[in-house]
Amino acid sequence: MESTIAKQVEAALEYVAWTVLWNKYFAIMFLLLGLYLTVGTRFFQFRRFRDIFYYTLGGLFRKKDPNAPYSRVSSFGAFATALGGTVGNGNIAGVASAIAIGGPGALFWMWVAALVGMVTKMSEIVLAQQYKQRYEDGTSYGSAAFYIQKALVEGKGWKWCKVLAALFTITMIGSFYFAPGPYTIVEALESAFKLSGPVAICCAIAYTSLCYVIVLGGIPRIVRFAEKAVPTMVLCYLAAGLFIIFKNIPDTVIAVKSIFYYAFQPHAAVGGFAGVTVMKAVQVGVARSVYSNEAGWGSSPIIHAAVEVDHPGRQGLWGAMEVFMDTIVVCTITGLMVIITGAWQTGRGGAGSVGEALGMVFGCYAPHMLAFFMIIFSLTTTTGWFSYLESLIVYCVANKTHEERMKYVKFVRYTGPLVPLCVSMFFFYHGTVPSIVWMMLDIQSALPVYVNVIALTLLSPLIFRLVREFEVKFLDPEKIARKTIAKKQ
Repeated sequence: MESTIAKQVEAALEYVAWTVLWNKYFAIMFLLLGLYLTVGTRFFQFRRFRDIFYYTLGGLFRKKDPNAPYSRVSSFGAFATALGGTVGNGNIAGVASAIAIGGPGALFWMWVAALVGMVTKMSEIVLAQQYKQRYEDGTSYGSAAFYIQKALVEGKGWKWCKVLAALFTITMIGSFYFAPGPYTIVEALESAFKLSGPVAICCAIAYTSLCYVIVLGGIPRIVRFAEKAVPTMVLCYLAAGLFIIFKNIPDTVIAVKSIFYYAFQPHAAVGGFAGVTVMKAVQVGVARSVYSNEAGWGSSPIIHAAVEVDHPGRQGLWGAMEVFMDTIVVCTITGLMVIITGAWQTGRGGAGSVGEALGMVFGCYAPHMLAFFMIIFSLTTTTGWFSYLESLIVYCVANKTHEERMKYVKFVRYTGPLVPLCVSMFFFYHGTVPSIVWMMLDIQSALPVYVNVIALTLLSPLIFRLVREFEVKFLDPEKIARKTIAKKQ
């Protein structure tokens, strides 16, 4: 009886996720939006990729500009926090589940969504910077709700857009409280170390306690943690993944070929994999790309709005680099690991598939590696999202005094981590498989994206103007200055 109910629930979730929300038309529409913004910015992410790198990660190797505006949160701090919020369990368990559901071809469509998503996220950040709310205590807050309110409701007088701002805020808060951090920790540890139920639950509680230590310090502590943890975790994960890839060069070549082949060809059932159509691979790839790199979701611009820069476009460059690092680099490593080793063919997905892939190469060390990656990745994601949540709460109480706003923020800090823990324990108690959990996450991630797609489309002329302005006033003169200095040297 329980198995029948479970199958009915899974079928209902699959219908809502892939037929109602992430249907084939919306997946295509999302790609078309990214393509529209790409064309409107004259293929900015491709033309200016060198500048994107130079002014983001490349800047870490140069002296800080003494004339740069003072900011309570640095550009790298915002980047590390946002990247920590994106490079998380979605890059491990999420990618493995995407391939378990959509086959190797899903990874190709993740790449496509990410390449156009680079300019989508840049556009979000530009708007969040342009319309952020500054308060008397020196703090700045911004999100899609703020630019919808200021640009569309107040700027254009479109009162109906208030519904969009409210819907975005409510669904984003729901996304935070439905965060899968504790669940993925339990799933990874149980799979890696064969832990009993009570021990795994205790690990989830310990994980939640760590979250409290970080988030109770507010955004400054969250940013400091991200600045230290994110570079370390990404480099360690890339090292493990690259070892598997270079150790199995022939299998890597076959894996890459299968990614491109099955992006345009249906994949038959194999092992525990049920088989998929091409459109299913597109839908799963686009949905999981958005959940992973958050381009179009409207989440990352929230922390980027806290940075003070000379032009919104400058902070937007960090958003483009986030998407590239998250999906083109980190997600690709995960995807290749599970494809090369054949771990994806079980159809199970989740962190367990990545653990199996690591186990085939690293043997007895694999459980410890998986546990380390999952804990650090999930921790940076969960704490990074707290900084987003603060901005969402501030939007809801924007007209109140600073003291009143802080009361709401403190309430969220003290109670927030408990809800994901309870949700995760519910899933764990009922033995919910990872693929079902990730379908539920795909459902809740789609709703803010619907709102943000509408807002970005309506505000696209402003995006094009601001990006062009940034190029003409800043990038081109600075590029000429760099060349002049190089010639003199």
